[in-house]
Amino acid sequence: MAESKPIVVVTEPMDERSMAYLAEHAEVRRIEIDDLDEHIAVADGLVVRTYTLVTPELLERAERLKVVGRAGVALDNIDVPACRARGVEVVHTPAANTLAVVDYTVRMMIELNRRFWPMTGHLTDKEFLATRKNKFGRYLSEMTLGIIGVGRIGSRVGRAAAGLGMTVLYNDILDVELDEFDRIWAANVRGLFYLSQIVARSMAVRGRGAIVHVSSILARLAVPERSAYCATKGAVESLTRAMALDLADTGIRVNAVAPGLIATDALLAGMPDPELQAAVQRHIPGGRFGRPEEVARVIVFLASDEAHYVNGSVIPVDAGLGGREAGPL
Repeated sequence: MAESKPIVVVTEPMDERSMAYLAEHAEVRRIEIDDLDEHIAVADGLVVRTYTLVTPELLERAERLKVVGRAGVALDNIDVPACRARGVEVVHTPAANTLAVVDYTVRMMIELNRRFWPMTGHLTDKEFLATRKNKFGRYLSEMTLGIIGVGRIGSRVGRAAAGLGMTVLYNDILDVELDEFDRIWAANVRGLFYLSQIVARSMAVRGRGAIVHVSSILARLAVPERSAYCATKGAVESLTRAMALDLADTGIRVNAVAPGLIATDALLAGMPDPELQAAVQRHIPGGRFGRPEEVARVIVFLASDEAHYVNGSVIPVDAGLGGREAGPL
């Protein structure tokens, strides 16, 4: 007797070739989302896209379900922790939209910098030259493109931009020069150690003092393309604890603050899209970016006599972000 094929339920449109491949290996049931309740109890696999919600309530009825496949990138419509708790694997296709995103990005670079103006009539040579000078924008070949994150999309955008004659600057762990690493280390660790050493000498003479270092949430949580920076901030926190021990008998306290996402000019300039800003802030338990003065208040507290029993500590100032999972699900 032939072994029965697993049942795979597909709730949203998929490419015909993908459906044909699935049909070779499983019994495929292409249904509408509204009919999912009628089929979920017998499904061994579930393939969804954007609009099918995979909730704990749905999983309760999916007794045979072993895998949920997201035909796309994001997993925000799937309760991943609930799936994991029931032993259901969740897979997706992070490269699915790579070329579409690259095409869109290159198109927007051209449209924003080489503006298009309809010409509805004949122009004299003088009029044409004036129009070209005043309305058609800049040549991309005269511009520099900076890319943070040279993954699937960033690397392809970089190649396309280079093909258009742009100067491309990027940050990639495989290409970080030791001189660049040394520059970041010198600024964030060597400089901090040297300055702390100088002020500690004068504080030791008085028999009291407080040193406050500035670390970062990236000392504990990592993000792509920031390896050198993350390493230096990890070193800052280790140095803080070690200096606190070394200077304890001199009456000098050494602590640090570890800011999360603070609304500085640099952070906002690197995240100009309001929708992206809103999405990132929704992931912060406090619901918003921090303000520089909120970090400053913690520094003032650590430097004051009110914190006389606080030593060797790293205080997060991140509205709880450091206690969250690594990223939005």
